[in-house]
Amino acid sequence: MSDKTITAKDLKAALPDLSKTFKLKGLDAPIEIYRDRFGVPHVLAQTAHDAFFGQGFVAAQDRLWHMDYDRHNGYGRLAEWMGKSSLEGDKVMRRFQIGATVEDDYHSVDAPTRAMLDAYAAGVNAFIATTDALPIEYTLLDARPEPWQSWDSFAVFKVRHLMMGVFEGKLWRAKLVNHLGPEKAAALLRGHPPGHLVIVPPGGTYPGPVLSGLEELSRNLQSIRWLRDDPDSGSNNWAIHGSRTASGKPFLAGDSHRALDTPNCYYQNHIACEDFDVIGLSFPGVPGFPHFGHNSHVAWCVTHAQADYQDLFIERFSADGTRRYEFRGRWEEAQVLQERIRVKGEPDQELAVTITRHGPIIAGGPGKEFGLALRYTATAFPYRGFECFLPMMKADSVDALNESMRKWVDPGNNLVSADVHGNIAYLHRGQVPIRSISNAWLPVPGWSGDHEWQGSIPFEKQPRLRNPAAGFIVSANNRIPDEKYPYYIALSYAPDYRARRIYERLENLTRASLEDMRSIHGDSLSIPAQVLQKRIAAAEPADEFSARSKSLLAGWNGLMERDAVAPTIYSAFRLKLLHKIIGHLVGPLVDVMFKATGRGAPRHLGELASQIVHQARTGDTSFLPPGTTWNSITAAALQEAVEYLRRRLGDDMDAWRWGAVHQTSPQHPISRLFPGFETLLNPSSLSMGGDGDTPYAAGYSPGRPFNVTLLSVVRYIFDVSDWDNSGWAVPLGVSGHPGSPHYADQAPIWGNLDLIPMRYTRGRVKAEAAVYQVLEPG
Repeated sequence: MSDKTITAKDLKAALPDLSKTFKLKGLDAPIEIYRDRFGVPHVLAQTAHDAFFGQGFVAAQDRLWHMDYDRHNGYGRLAEWMGKSSLEGDKVMRRFQIGATVEDDYHSVDAPTRAMLDAYAAGVNAFIATTDALPIEYTLLDARPEPWQSWDSFAVFKVRHLMMGVFEGKLWRAKLVNHLGPEKAAALLRGHPPGHLVIVPPGGTYPGPVLSGLEELSRNLQSIRWLRDDPDSGSNNWAIHGSRTASGKPFLAGDSHRALDTPNCYYQNHIACEDFDVIGLSFPGVPGFPHFGHNSHVAWCVTHAQADYQDLFIERFSADGTRRYEFRGRWEEAQVLQERIRVKGEPDQELAVTITRHGPIIAGGPGKEFGLALRYTATAFPYRGFECFLPMMKADSVDALNESMRKWVDPGNNLVSADVHGNIAYLHRGQVPIRSISNAWLPVPGWSGDHEWQGSIPFEKQPRLRNPAAGFIVSANNRIPDEKYPYYIALSYAPDYRARRIYERLENLTRASLEDMRSIHGDSLSIPAQVLQKRIAAAEPADEFSARSKSLLAGWNGLMERDAVAPTIYSAFRLKLLHKIIGHLVGPLVDVMFKATGRGAPRHLGELASQIVHQARTGDTSFLPPGTTWNSITAAALQEAVEYLRRRLGDDMDAWRWGAVHQTSPQHPISRLFPGFETLLNPSSLSMGGDGDTPYAAGYSPGRPFNVTLLSVVRYIFDVSDWDNSGWAVPLGVSGHPGSPHYADQAPIWGNLDLIPMRYTRGRVKAEAAVYQVLEPG
């Protein structure tokens, strides 16, 4: 593929016409499109049909290849474009069976939801039919877009959330049990540390107990032995009540943490008609504003709830190699689908996908005695979560908004909202199955019938808040309910470091302003750094460079500032300390944990890191290797960290600035296929402060220190007292075209923790428009 030639001129030629008037079939009335100076489209229509038509049209103008890429990914068809390198990923996606469920999803939703999807698809297809220029990626890949089907939106939404579930964590726990035994594994799986903040109620803490999974880990030991060998995605948000603000009305603010996709996973846009008027963030390829937005009455935003809505069932197949599998003492016949995968430049590949009553087999299968079936709320039943989109866009209060979430399925979210009546609210939304606690820990035997789903947590019983006495609500992926809540939601949550910092910032505010909200976005104080800093202060340095590092850290304020040296030393020290302690605990699995991606080993690494910080604070030595103390292991880890930094950055400690090593690295999905075009396709890197433990979110993988891999893919503040005073910023831009001036024009603004205006009222939208376009009925 590298024989292609493109220039900056070719990138410009691939841009759509954003000002031409188009006459299009199927419109009820003219649609006006105003774009601000950052390219954000405001679609003003008269009917709901035309509003969603316009949303599909502008999404295709800005992100056609992006949404088509997600569609191909969801259907397991990337190898058609990208060749053999994408084949294994396509096989995985075919096994997940997203493509096999979406048409049923479409036909299962109500008529208004189908009409929304149809109008959006019509808008996308109207752009494809009328444009004179297609995104440059189609030229590079010798491809053309296929018509957009109404059900394709389900595929895009599902592929964006499939890997945010917890099934990888259950596989990882099975690996731990197989390698360490249930007793040692149980000692390392302690869950949420006592004393950490919960979401409900605000200011409440989890008193314990520490998780004890020995019984569950031992009970299913025999059934997971076949997994001894390997078989074939955080956020912050908060609301502050008007009683604590200068305006007397609430603020709703936060940021969404994901990997930095290029283009960005979210799309800023605004659609309005007689039925609704909503501005917010969409997924390209999906109508509405499912996660972030506001209308004239209420604003909403989410963080990931870490809820458990994915189970793994071990199926026992007949020894005769047939597709029969056991269930409650009888043999049932599995369904087998034959999938054909087209591979660019290669022969087509055949793949047999086996499906049992518990879901598709994602590993093992007939002929291998056992198989692993994934049961997932988004694919186990017809997906009706899209029926929430229209009611939430029309909601006139936080109560109406929460009620509109009754059919929400996936992902599980902490939904925080604020309305013009002065109310703030919290709701955990999403279907969480009711089943045995064994399902929470490990893959469970599918043949026994003891682990079947028994409905889900009733909507009325979901954790919720309305105008809490504290005067604010905070969620940052931390534990949701306290120990009194009667239903199981999840085993694992994020530690409360980010939540606690936001809580501490909000509790002292009595006349909060938009600037106060903005400053919380940039809060870089690390609670773990403050704990480990004390351990370093008590240790005897091993050499001169260690002594200099200790001295520098002694005067450090714990802020992960990008121009400071101390954050770099602390981060290297923490990695070395974790590797020493966790290496003792898990043996050879330590390298797997430090290099792995996904939500299995990395999630458990984060849990252990939180436990180690807790033990460092309390002086608990139960995780330390024999013969070591906190002082001795701290001194050794600091020495190794300094040696690592000297090898990487040289002996001049003044050059060890955090921002010099802690940077973004945005990469276009196909730039690796065209190595000569990286500078044309990949946006520039940015230096960052913060880390994965601070509200200023900038996490990195231990296997690639300190390259930023998890960050704020959008920051936002909704000012309920004056919607035009709201602001937002994404790390790149609104356009997915590498040749567009809006491909990455928000990057420097976002990098400086600033926001761009989020204009809402028609007068401001029209007065500040940089580009105007009309779509007329044909």
